[in-house]
Amino acid sequence: MSALVKPVKTELKSNAWTVSTSPDLSQFIVGKEVILKIFSQEVGNQMQGMCRFERGFEQLLPLFRGLILLGKPSSLSLIYDFDRAQAFFTFFQSEKVEVVRFFNRIIELLKREVAFKEILDQVIENKKRFRAEQSLLHSALKGAAWD
Repeated sequence: MSALVKPVKTELKSNAWTVSTSPDLSQFIVGKEVILKIFSQEVGNQMQGMCRFERGFEQLLPLFRGLILLGKPSSLSLIYDFDRAQAFFTFFQSEKVEVVRFFNRIIELLKREVAFKEILDQVIENKKRFRAEQSLLHSALKGAAWD
């Protein structure tokens, strides 16, 4: 029997995920875009699964890996497939609460990174527009001075 991971709905809009027999995959969304999907299933006394970054968010896998390496639970083991932007994981069911909590912290950091990059892109775009407008204004004023 396979089990899928899905977000748990709470009053605080937590991103917590849990093992469930629901047909829905766990999806982590920023704005309207899915950034990461997680699938998990029981195998004996272990859980095994996969995290897959969606198209456009593949560049987050190295950051994900780096964050994981900063302090993962002892039984959590991961294998990375950078070509497909995914990671396969296993952990003991006895550490499920700790691993879920750990993944939630990592996912929250990834969401903040995506949100930060979106804001940074807007700031950069606004600065480019401002410089272009400044250049046009400067050219217009320079041309008016010669008349």
